Amino acid sequence: MSLEDAIDNREKAIIFELQEKQVAINDRTGKGLSTENVIEEALIRPFLPPKFDCTKGAVITSKKPEQQSAAIDRVIFDKSAAPPLMHDIAHSIFAIESVCGLIEITMYLDSSKLRDDIERMASIKAMTTRRYLVPIPETSTRVTAKEVEGLSPRSYVIGLPSDPNWKPKTIADAFREIQLDLGPPTHVHGLYVLGIGFFQTIPVEDENEPMYRIEAWTRPDRLFRFSDSFRQSFDRWGSLPKGWTVDLSNYIKGTPEILAE
Repeated sequence: MSLEDAIDNREKAIIFELQEKQVAINDRTGKGLSTENVIEEALIRPFLPPKFDCTKGAVITSKKPEQQSAAIDRVIFDKSAAPPLMHDIAHSIFAIESVCGLIEITMYLDSSKLRDDIERMASIKAMTTRRYLVPIPETSTRVTAKEVEGLSPRSYVIGLPSDPNWKPKTIADAFREIQLDLGPPTHVHGLYVLGIGFFQTIPVEDENEPMYRIEAWTRPDRLFRFSDSFRQSFDRWGSLPKGWTVDLSNYIKGTPEILAE
């Protein structure tokens, strides 16, 4: 058996497992958790570089820590930058400074659900200001807070189509039109429709290039194309400069008092 055949069979096995859980589990919450876990273990964790982790949760910024984003099926965060502010297997809370990726997972994907998923991630994509403590030159212990405009988190949608005969061209057109309607900072890196194709938004280098062009892999190599693109997108996520650290102090109000001097 060739590697290509093995990859094709792997995708079929994942689809079968998801469909099996759709049929076997009646409880809506249980069905959702179970199928999300299949996607996490089969399509997310194996392709994450070592410094990243993922779990379900919401994202906040230090400027408005009381305003949580909508729940995201899987938030990918940089463990070397900062842990979740609140960690729970069912739902964690993340500071934007640690967030590198967003993944929405759905078992009945159509153009309407695709729009909902992309809109759900849009507010987090707009969170580009991150706060760090930076060493003060010519000192050995002092730091200063610095706000930096960074990249938006990578974003992906993964799902089973509600209609297995959904045409790739129709998917690509809907994928592009949704992003055009929403506009920046919306940029969904990839859409993986199991059994149909992997669709990728082509990045632009200057304002003269058309926005949100879509390229697609619709042959049996689509799982490989997704996993390779997914891995590369996080391999290219930058690391903090030497001596920098994430500043989480503003997420909770409070000041110290000097008790001895």
